[in-house]
Amino acid sequence: MLLLIFFPGLALFAQTATPAGHSTLSSLQRAQLLERQRKWPEAEREFRIAHHQNPNSEAAQVGHAEALVQIHQPFDAELELQSFLRDHPNAARAHQFYAVVTLETNNDFLLAQEEMEKCVKLDPTNGMAWKSLGDIYLDHTTARDAIGAYKKARQLLPKDPLVTASLAEAYSQAGDDKQAETTFAQALKMTGTASGERARRDRAGIEYLYAQYLLRQNRPKESIAAATRALAYNPRSAVALYHRARAYKAVGDYKSAEADALQAFSLVPDGKEGPLLLADIYRKEHDLEKVQKYADLAQKFIDAEQAKAEFGREVRRLLGVAESALLKQQYQDAIPAYEELLQKVPTFYEAYFGLGICYSQTGRLQEAETAFRKYLSLQPISGDGHATLGILLLQQGRPIEAVPELEQALQIDPTLDEARKALANEYLKQSKSSAAIETLRAIADKNDVQSLTMLASAFRQEGRKQEALRQIDRALALAPNDGEALKLKQEILSSDHAPNNALPEN
Repeated sequence: MLLLIFFPGLALFAQTATPAGHSTLSSLQRAQLLERQRKWPEAEREFRIAHHQNPNSEAAQVGHAEALVQIHQPFDAELELQSFLRDHPNAARAHQFYAVVTLETNNDFLLAQEEMEKCVKLDPTNGMAWKSLGDIYLDHTTARDAIGAYKKARQLLPKDPLVTASLAEAYSQAGDDKQAETTFAQALKMTGTASGERARRDRAGIEYLYAQYLLRQNRPKESIAAATRALAYNPRSAVALYHRARAYKAVGDYKSAEADALQAFSLVPDGKEGPLLLADIYRKEHDLEKVQKYADLAQKFIDAEQAKAEFGREVRRLLGVAESALLKQQYQDAIPAYEELLQKVPTFYEAYFGLGICYSQTGRLQEAETAFRKYLSLQPISGDGHATLGILLLQQGRPIEAVPELEQALQIDPTLDEARKALANEYLKQSKSSAAIETLRAIADKNDVQSLTMLASAFRQEGRKQEALRQIDRALALAPNDGEALKLKQEILSSDHAPNNALPEN
């Protein structure tokens, strides 16, 4: 599979420019720095913070998905990208990474192809996306489709030898041997005598592809030599070892073939390729006991691969059902899908938030609280999470617990106006008029009738009649028939020392 072998790592999506001063870095910049240092748990946390600070940031979302893959939570990454792309269908890099994740996680070629085709349509100058699309075509559709994609990639990345070598491989699989030989020669020449990790990786990949071509041409000895050169550049290349094992098998050197296949299998112990090749080698040697052993093992891996693919399809389906129902405010219909999704992927924190919303909207307040607290245990820096929990606690008549949640929500995200009004109203109920005024000042210029009425009520509590009248007149200028505002103005006018009064909760 070319995409998995030669796609230039998930870190392709890392940004390249980060300021040097750590103290001045944003969460996204800190995350990108940690990403380059391959400190994945720390990077995951910073990307998560960056994503919550800016849910529309494609860089934060793709970076977080990459970090999740690196800390062995690929299904969480897949679900996050699916959800993000629902709201941001033109996010080209997210489509690109979603294709990579779904292919590596579920081996879902059809979805990966669809996502990569969307990517190149949205960003036709992305040469690596064209190359990856060619890889998918070569493995899943036709060599001719792959040639077209690789040619696009080569136009955009004319100095990338792996792109040229991949084009040569596509020519070979299409039966155009003359063009394949010429293009392979061009790719090998491009690497020249270049040094460094990137050059060694490129040379290993090109030699591996050339070895495949030579074996397809029934030139196994030359193929062995090319695979050996690939291994000189990358001794731990399982695909090169597997290929050299096949070339050894073609010349009847079964012991060398067995040695390479066993070494490759030790490098990738959870893949079906090793057991299948070993069973074939032992079949040539008439060792029926080992044939059966590795055939059974291969079947075990095949069954696991199929189960994993089915699992991936099912979690994607469940998320689609849950989010669609939530968007339509069909809360009761969304609950079973969210519950089943969380049974399958218990670390997918966004689903706890959605489930909490559904529980709260259907009167299951205790279960909603449990869901929100679980969400916050996984995502403690979510302003929305603390705000929603705080408002839920107020609904349950638990203001002592609610106030700290609302205060923390505003510390994390000062733009949460509903949390701000809920907190100010609670301050008013507790006769903390100064705290209410301070809380409401941030939205006093937004011309919101409810917040202006609350601000007037706070000034009234402090005995500041003229300021209270000024705010209530602003509210009535916006909504002359607002009942609460009219009532409060009458109360202010009727007494110079009106009693404490908090705006009734909605």
